[in-house]
Parts: sequence; C-alpha cells; structure tokens
Amino acid sequence: MIWKFAYRNLLRNKRRSLSTGVAICVGFVGLNLLGAYIFRAKMALDTTSIYSAQKGHVSIFKKDSIEQYQIKPKKYIFNVDEQNQIQKVLADLGDQVEYTGKQISVPGLLSNGTKSHPVVIYGFDPVAFKKSLTQPALLEWAKDWVLPSQLEDADLFLKNPETLSITPKIAELLSFNYPLKSNEPVQMAARTLDGDLNAINADLGAEHTTGMQFLEDTIVLIPIAKVQELLATDAVESISVYLKPGVSVDPFLNELKTKMAQIGFATDLYRFDDPIINAIHSGSMGFLYVMGGFFLFLICTAVSLTIINSLTMGIIERTREIGTLRAVGFKTIDVVQLFVRESILLSVISMFFGVLISFLVSSAINAANIRFFPPGASTMIQFVLKWNLYIAGFVFILLFIIASVSSFLVIKSKLRTKLIALLNDTSTFDDESEEEEST
Repeated sequence: MIWKFAYRNLLRNKRRSLSTGVAICVGFVGLNLLGAYIFRAKMALDTTSIYSAQKGHVSIFKKDSIEQYQIKPKKYIFNVDEQNQIQKVLADLGDQVEYTGKQISVPGLLSNGTKSHPVVIYGFDPVAFKKSLTQPALLEWAKDWVLPSQLEDADLFLKNPETLSITPKIAELLSFNYPLKSNEPVQMAARTLDGDLNAINADLGAEHTTGMQFLEDTIVLIPIAKVQELLATDAVESISVYLKPGVSVDPFLNELKTKMAQIGFATDLYRFDDPIINAIHSGSMGFLYVMGGFFLFLICTAVSLTIINSLTMGIIERTREIGTLRAVGFKTIDVVQLFVRESILLSVISMFFGVLISFLVSSAINAANIRFFPPGASTMIQFVLKWNLYIAGFVFILLFIIASVSSFLVIKSKLRTKLIALLNDTSTFDDESEEEEST
C-alpha cells in the first residue's frame, strides 16, 4: 500500500520528480565515469609494473639492497647458491607461481663508435621477458605502453642473446638510423663489481619504451647474461615472481615471507606497487584517489542538497496532506516511510537510467579512439573508460544511502510539528517546536 502511494505521488508531482531525478542521474553518471577512468588507470599501471617493467607481482631483493646496491653492489646481490635457495622456496609454492625472472642493472656508457651516452643498463631474463609481453592482461590494459615492434619481436632476445634494445629517444641522441638493424655493433662500458672498468660488444636490434618521458633517454635492455659478462659476475640483483591468474598477491606475499625467513640470508620482499620500488605507481594512484575523493564529495553533496531542497519544497506544499494522513490513522513511521519510499523509488529509477547512460557514454568514448598525452608519458595513449559493474554497484549503493538518509532527516524534522498545525498549514521547520500530540 505505501509503495503504491509513493509511486502515485511521484507521478502527481512530475516536474519536481523530474528535476530531482535528473540531478541524481547526472551525479550517478559522473561518479560512474570517474570510477571507470580511475579503474582503467589502476589496471594499466598494475599491468605495466608487473609485466612491462618486469617487477613481477612480488620482487625479491637482498636485505637493504634498495638503499645500498649502488654503493656496495657486490655485497647486496644474490650469488648462485642464494639464487638456488630462493628457487627452491618458490618451487614449494609452484601451485601459485607461474614463472620467475632475474634482473640486474648497472649505470654505464653506451657508444656507437662516434657518440657516447650515459645510460642505465638493465639485464633481464629473456624467457620471462617473452612470457610477460604475451600476457593477455598486458595486451588488454596497457598495450599503448608497449611498442608494436616489441610485440612482434618478443622472442628476439632468445634468438640472439647479444641483442640490445634502446628507446626512440636514445636512438635520436646517438643518431641511429631506422629501421634498427640487428647486426649494427654498439659498445657498453661499466665498472665490474670489483671496481674494474670493463666493456663489451652488443648488437643493436630492438627498441622499447619506458612509458615515462623522463626515463626515455636512460634505460637500455639486454639479456642478463650480457650484463653479467660486463660486470664479471654470475650474480643477480633481484628475482621477480609472476603469479598465476586468480592468485591474490597479499596472501602469497605473507606466505613467501614466512618461508624466506627460514633460509640462511635476509631478504626484502615488495609488492609491485610498493612505493619503495615503484614510486611512479604510488604517486599516480595517490593523485587519482585524491582527485576522485574530491569529486565524490562534491557530487554527493550536490545530490544530497538537491534531494533535501526538493523534499522540503514538496513537504511545504503537502503539509495538509501530511496532517490528513496523520488524522485518519497513519502513524508517524508510516508517513516517514511514505516519503522515504518516494525518494527510494525516484533514486532507483534515476540510477537505472544512469547505468544505461554511463555505459553508452563510455562505449562511445572508447569507440571514438580519443588519444592524448598523460603528464610525463612518453607516448600518446587512448582515453579509455572501463565501465565496471562493481563500480556501478558501489555508486548505486552510495547514492541510494544518501537519498534515503536525506529524505528521512527532512521528513522526520517536519513530523515533530503539532498535528493541528499540520491541518491548518501553519507549521514551520523549527527544531525547537513541541513534540507531536498523539491522535
């Protein structure tokens, strides 16, 4: 009965219902699309960190290596025996681990015989590199951060372990000609772990992008065996662990920490998004969360005020109706439920249309293939809104609660007025008015 009254009252006050419904719908669409953008940005940063940057879901370092490796590299690396111990621990967790990769990096000098440029030489496991570049998640969420040539030549480093990959910026600085030829010789020089100067030859034959403008003139990639040759070592700086689909990172990380504590040397374990090893991810998501929270506050406040204003005006116009309902036997809770259910019905209908509109808008934007340069990015990327049912559900529940609470507070304050005042339509919204008289 009350739901039926609520529905009829919405139809009877069409203009006010429409204006309030539009406000709720617009607020829902705005929050939904904002959530879709943040969700896409997070998934893109996650996948590039895990696969493109080869951090894995979990990175294993020697204890204090992050702070001390560049100062005392020989002390803060994993020798062959330590690598074997770690691999044995990971083998015990084989039901959760898909594959692993080893890395080592060193500052050095890249030369083509006529020009030289300081770089960071990053050695990687070519098998893990190929697996990472062909991951469905990377192709779905972060394809714009991977050059087409990288996808085409994912197994290039397996075919030729001497191949060096550079960024387009480094190619420009050293005047390399396109297309890059796999047999064009280059030289790399660096200090070994014992402090001696060493140099090796490599074949220039691939290119990549770091995704960040300030790193484009810095990073070169080459299979780890060549970097170990340059450093005169068989050690590695870190080991990345890539988990199977569906495996949660945090429970695995806690289990791995327990097992690693039992081996004979100390290690540090980091999630892929830990600010210690991935400040870019942490800073970017921190900014997006703050921005999202700010707009969430603004939109929710605007929707709440719109509902309160609409209900207030409606109650003022329907004062005698409220008094009549009370006079014929409606209890206070019944009248409150009537107005609250009107607000609930209006919110549900409005947000139903909001779901359709937000889905259509996100689909249209994605189909338009709008491209832009994010701040600090090295390449243009597509502006994508990943509409997500969970985000839509969260926004739905949030606005539903706001609408219900707002309507409850407004009508509750009105029903504190005397019944005779309601019937005479002389009431006000005075919080200090006397308690209602029983009928």
